[in-house]
Amino acid sequence: MELSDGVYQIEGVRGANAYVVKTQEGLLVVDTGLPGNADGIVTFVRGLGYAPSDIRTIVITHSDPDHVGSVARLKALTGAKVVIHADDAPTLAGGPSAKNPPGPLAVVFSVLSRFMRVEPISADVVLHDGDSVSGFTVMHTPGHTPGSITLVRDAVVFSGDALLSDSKGDVRLPRKALSANYDQALASADKIRALEYRLLLTGHGKPVFAEEA
Repeated sequence: MELSDGVYQIEGVRGANAYVVKTQEGLLVVDTGLPGNADGIVTFVRGLGYAPSDIRTIVITHSDPDHVGSVARLKALTGAKVVIHADDAPTLAGGPSAKNPPGPLAVVFSVLSRFMRVEPISADVVLHDGDSVSGFTVMHTPGHTPGSITLVRDAVVFSGDALLSDSKGDVRLPRKALSANYDQALASADKIRALEYRLLLTGHGKPVFAEEA
């Protein structure tokens, strides 16, 4: 589904939302969902008239399994560079998560991790606040994870889970129980909401258009 000129939400992705963007450097994929989505992402790109090798960059907004699950497989299919913030790169490479969910959520996460094997992978490029990737400016928006990022270009914003939306396209704050540092998460959400965007694309929920924000 084309959301803006050259910006598409990839259909059929399980887990978090995933997107593809046409850039001067080739195609940019933002997040990959759970394991098992890579072939579907390639099929979607083929439907746009591109080859898998046209995917040049995979940017990960943060290292949670529902965003990074298909990164390794997608890289193998496309040869794309994998890009993530420096603070989340160790988790992507197989290190421990910075999160410690409370109570019942800890049990749920433990069970899911047994059935949802995410192949670790080392990033090709690590990002920091203010960096640029394929024409997007990187905002470090920690809290949900230490290395959560937001991408900004031409009033189009990809927020990952640093700012969410609901099924109606209304903005929603990050969830406290799923945040590594909730105070940081709220501060980052405020930074994103202060942007003058015309299209906000979140990790979960429908697209938010400026007139609906």
